Amino acid sequence: MAAAAVAGGAARGTHARAAALARVLIGWAFACAWLCATFWWLFISMHTYGGLPAPLAVLAVLGLAAFLGLYYAVVCGLFVAWRGERLSGAVLLFAALWLLAELARGQWWTGFPWGAGGYAHVDGPLASLAPWIGVYGIGAVASAAAMWLAGLRGAHVARWPGYVALLAVAAVLWLAQHLPQASVAAAPNKPVSVALLQGNISQGEKFQASSGIPMALAWYAQQLQQSQADMVIAPETAIPVLLQQTPHGYWQELQQRFASGQQAALVGVPLGDFEQGYTNSMVGLVPAVPRPTAMTSTTSCPLASSSRQCSAGSPI
Repeated sequence: MAAAAVAGGAARGTHARAAALARVLIGWAFACAWLCATFWWLFISMHTYGGLPAPLAVLAVLGLAAFLGLYYAVVCGLFVAWRGERLSGAVLLFAALWLLAELARGQWWTGFPWGAGGYAHVDGPLASLAPWIGVYGIGAVASAAAMWLAGLRGAHVARWPGYVALLAVAAVLWLAQHLPQASVAAAPNKPVSVALLQGNISQGEKFQASSGIPMALAWYAQQLQQSQADMVIAPETAIPVLLQQTPHGYWQELQQRFASGQQAALVGVPLGDFEQGYTNSMVGLVPAVPRPTAMTSTTSCPLASSSRQCSAGSPI
């Protein structure tokens, strides 16, 4: 839709500049609608559980979407200003600019990578590209294909360049489905068993001192103590209190459980304080380490999009 909005020729003259502005606004509106549909759940977090009045929660979601949509409005404007007459050049330019907007959204202002365009293709023919070019690369390929198809209007399709372009898009999709699988190092020993824990505690109770917090502390401790899996994983804020607020000896008992043997665990916890801010973090319980290790996310790492280290560990 965004590709179709800006697929017209280069802007020239007063009328053309007005048409170009209209294309930019349509691209911005598309991004706003797409992003609102991506993180609509923020309304529930802010209104239902945060107590923010519904009108303000709606405005907050719309405001965030409108702000993040500016990335796409800017790149649509650049595309309209820079594109030439050749469709092939327009395809490459649009894909590069859309990729730039996606990367900027995922990195600037602490990063808001939710709903990157590439995630829409997790069950499609482009999914096999994930190990090779990551989610942002998939988004770039999809945007290139979208612009190519959007640029083939009416008379273009009736001529041989249109047929060639359609065949090229089909060939890219076919090749993406038949790419060889990315090599994965063979495990030297037996397969690793993994247990995923999810406490049956409602979001409304999760942070209540009289109900959800003691339930979470007791249930996750029990499951971690009894699990036989090689790796045990609990979700973000599984333990819904700061480390210094947990009962005395809570983490030490769990670490003693995992200090020997071959099992390990990752448990989601919040870290930080009022002055320095708070982070969604995790505690690692691993063999041969006398103290639990705290790990805090330092960057957003969408699926296969980056090889950077996403966590740093320190004993607690």
